[in-house]
Amino acid sequence: MAIFLDGSAVLAAADRADLNHVAAADWFARTTEPLLLGALTLGELDLLLQRELGPPATMAVLKSIADGSVRIVTPTERDLARAGELLTESAEHRPQLADAVLVATAERLGVRRIATFDRRPIAVFRPRHVRAFDLEP
Repeated sequence: MAIFLDGSAVLAAADRADLNHVAAADWFARTTEPLLLGALTLGELDLLLQRELGPPATMAVLKSIADGSVRIVTPTERDLARAGELLTESAEHRPQLADAVLVATAERLGVRRIATFDRRPIAVFRPRHVRAFDLEP
């Protein structure tokens, strides 16, 4: 079964100064399931990587995509409509679009696992296909 990546997990693995670096690096080293990265998450991740680590970090992510280690998933129109529903349902938590699209896309693909260190933004959503996501590492 595939695992969706949140930007916080990728950033933690890339940034040796991150408090979660060791846990993230160990998790990535032992994970054998296909890794998915949402197209909106990629844009969000680029901002984080550029700010924290600079262009070489973004290039490393692009290399992982090019070599097939990570697969980019583009949201469909239905995913975007569902993301709108999720944003409305969770409006009091002020959720972000990239997180809502990740959840909507995970619903469509039947993905149950999300790699993230920023758990709250994902946990505010109620996915239709599972009671709750398995949040890792």
